[in-house]
Amino acid sequence: MLFEILTTTVMGSIAAKAFIAKQNLTDNDSGKIQRIISLSGLNVTDGKDTLTTQLVRKQKYEWGWEYKYRIPYGRSFEDYAAKLKNIEDGLNNRRQQVDLKIDKNFLKNILQLNKTKLTNQKEVEMSFDGLLCIRVYNSPLPSTVDHLPGKGWKVPVGQTRDQNAFKFHDFEKIPHLVLGGATRYGKSNFINSMITSLVHSEPEHTHLYLIDLKGGVELSDYERIKQTESIAYEPEEALETLKAAYERMRELQQEVRRKGKKNVQQAGIKDRYFVIVDEVGELNPAEAITREEKAIKIECQRYMSQIARLGAGLGFRQILATQYPTGDVIPRQCKQNSDAKLSFRVQSAVASRVVLDNEGAECLPQITGRAIYQTADKREIVQTPYITNQIIKETIEPHIRLDQPKKEEVNNVNSTPQQPSRTNTVTFEKA
Repeated sequence: MLFEILTTTVMGSIAAKAFIAKQNLTDNDSGKIQRIISLSGLNVTDGKDTLTTQLVRKQKYEWGWEYKYRIPYGRSFEDYAAKLKNIEDGLNNRRQQVDLKIDKNFLKNILQLNKTKLTNQKEVEMSFDGLLCIRVYNSPLPSTVDHLPGKGWKVPVGQTRDQNAFKFHDFEKIPHLVLGGATRYGKSNFINSMITSLVHSEPEHTHLYLIDLKGGVELSDYERIKQTESIAYEPEEALETLKAAYERMRELQQEVRRKGKKNVQQAGIKDRYFVIVDEVGELNPAEAITREEKAIKIECQRYMSQIARLGAGLGFRQILATQYPTGDVIPRQCKQNSDAKLSFRVQSAVASRVVLDNEGAECLPQITGRAIYQTADKREIVQTPYITNQIIKETIEPHIRLDQPKKEEVNNVNSTPQQPSRTNTVTFEKA
């Protein structure tokens, strides 16, 4: 009888503590955060006075807690961003203790099994809007998300903090998109996911103008599908592709005007044209070596700016991606007309501002696929979906034009050296 009572008490205590941990009914972490900040050397000593990081307000949400701090003079947001890992590790460097006054060996196995459940791993995000904002989430985002098919002109962006919510980008509402992120963090994977989604959802009305300035390593799979109108791997080819897109845009402009409508939606035109440039930094005139190369890149940027300004109502959508977000690598007109931005982890706050016009992307965890999706009225962290080569192959295979050779095959034929004609003869004379 005594054993049953003791067992019931132990199991009840374990269940109660697990429930508390799961529902986040324990005290908030504001005091612990300030302690970690102090031990990390972020407070400022001014003579005999110590200027501390002051908590202004805190608020509890369904996902966790948000804390707002006023930072002391002499500190910047970058100082705190550099200590983000310290704060996150400090908050997770504890284990919930079960206060049971029983023999140490009693129910040892049960306690061991519940040890993981009683550990509440948290994820921390940091931003600055005049005040230092620290968000502590009850549970982290998944590090891997499977690819989802798109819905018409809506393409999957990623899993949000709400485990039941998946974010989609609607190209009918926001025509242009800017992508940024350091190499190997998921930018090219997202481009492949986006193209595959469009081909899957709208195969008859999707038209692609692809520019892969990484030498074709990312977009060559789509070279021979019927949706691809033009594809380029070098700046000279990029100019031809952009010019073809621009001329088609002008044709549509005249067609819409003849129908007396203002845009393709009103005119009943279902086709949509996607100009996708992977590594737009290669078209930056400032990086040109020769005068001819500079002229080509200036012309490319002129076409991109025209498409960004005029293309939205004519069914043109422009997606510009770069892994070198510095200075004017993204043409100013293109960026101003792109109301949606997706940034993976970057190396510095400057790079984050180039893509997002704000800091934060440099604070993303080093997780492939983790990104900030930002529109005019909202900013959200997502885990973008991972697409496999098998999914890409299965999606595009029915659309491959078998009668069209690959570019490299055409180039090989054109570059084959011609055999010299045998018009000259050699005459042997008797000595």
